[in-house]
Amino acid sequence: MYRLFLSVFSLFLLSCAAERDPGSLFGPAEQGTLVIDATLLVDLPMPPIFIRQTIAPNAVYTQDAAAVNNAEVTINQGVAEYTYTPDPTGQPGQYLPPAGPPMILPETEYRILVRSGGKEARAVTTTPKRFTIDEALLINVDTLEPIRNLVTFRDDPTAVFTAPQNQVIYQDNLLETRFQLINVKAYQVGLINLETDSEFVIEGDFLEDEDFENFERKSSSPPLEVTDGNLRLPWFAFAYAGRYVIKVFAMDNNWFDFARSSPENDNIAFGSLAGDNFERPLFHIDGGIGLFGSASVDYIGFVIQPKN
Repeated sequence: MYRLFLSVFSLFLLSCAAERDPGSLFGPAEQGTLVIDATLLVDLPMPPIFIRQTIAPNAVYTQDAAAVNNAEVTINQGVAEYTYTPDPTGQPGQYLPPAGPPMILPETEYRILVRSGGKEARAVTTTPKRFTIDEALLINVDTLEPIRNLVTFRDDPTAVFTAPQNQVIYQDNLLETRFQLINVKAYQVGLINLETDSEFVIEGDFLEDEDFENFERKSSSPPLEVTDGNLRLPWFAFAYAGRYVIKVFAMDNNWFDFARSSPENDNIAFGSLAGDNFERPLFHIDGGIGLFGSASVDYIGFVIQPKN
């Protein structure tokens, strides 16, 4: 289920393509720079990786144009080395791990090496500890006292979307997750609406017809600072009724720096970790750009019911 929504790096590429002059981030001298797109999630299999390259600032960005399809890609963990191979289906720039890939371990160092056309890019990540959501609750909007606990995937994965306590009326009190803090600087939230045609739940005369095109069924937050282990989910992040999967990621330093410095988070209103404005993202990749990061993740599910 870790591929339920786009990686933060894929979202960054889309943001640059749609909203910014490419030359404002990368000049002509950086054309052909290797781009790594890889995120390792603790207790999930070693994932596919995308290798691309920057293209001329005045060129139209496409996956085919940016794809690097002839690279040597390896990931090392201790003495073990895992060689990636190009996707046999022809997915541009995608590389697959060996058959039967191992699970990503917590608190472990992983190194990536990419070679192509005489160029070389390297990066290293240390995965966070395992992370679990202990409780998901509906809490009283006035007293902040718990009203009821939601059934989690750990409690009963078959009842997450059918249990009466997981039927949540839009804007009725507050939704909150609670967990033990681990050794990370920030957390990121991904929201996935599993429906394709459920009704719009946001109400307001301020919305014009064209505004509805800006709402999506998948979204992610900027990095969020959590100091007490309680993470409240804002109602304005939910635009549609129906089944939701909410993922909370405990990010390593690479993922954290990349997410907080990416242009897509300049004006986002999900609530964010205070920080500086960046001229360009923080990549932590020698000889290239992109993201080689890791995180621990846990998730919950419930159903948003319209007010009526």
